[in-house]
Amino acid sequence: LASAARARMLGARGGPPAIQFKMRTRATSRLRIERPPHPLRDARSEKLFRQAVAHEMLLARESARDRAFDPTDARWRLATEAQQALQGAVLAYEDRKRLLSLAQRLGIRAFDANLILAVVQDRARRGEPLDSAAPTLAIVPPARPSRDWTPWWVAALVAAMAFDALLIAWLIFG
Repeated sequence: LASAARARMLGARGGPPAIQFKMRTRATSRLRIERPPHPLRDARSEKLFRQAVAHEMLLARESARDRAFDPTDARWRLATEAQQALQGAVLAYEDRKRLLSLAQRLGIRAFDANLILAVVQDRARRGEPLDSAAPTLAIVPPARPSRDWTPWWVAALVAAMAFDALLIAWLIFG
């Protein structure tokens, strides 16, 4: 009984039933993998699957269409500044340098900043509004927050002053 169950599990050729090797019988015989066909779905499950896929596609399209940036988002701020600096579809060298330094202050990498500028220039060249660039700009990674070192410097200064005061008191009062 155990050997019969094992034979059914391993399939007729002794291997797993999902993958079986067969030799072609032509002039050049090659080993190939043959898989059994996928089990057919019944009509109801096929219909539910297609409806779920269609619903997901609609949600993705609507979310991309309605995606708007927060006006304080660094990517969007750089894009609007770039649009204001454009002269037609051309961005002057000085303006590009100014925008790249703005991007650095906002925490946007140089590569991402140049990508945003290229997207804005492309939209201007095609005559499209900047709002249509929102899904494309969303692909650019968000700006990393710039680290504010001020509290650390203040704490280090206070610690140094306290240490100096203790050292002076030790020297005076012994």
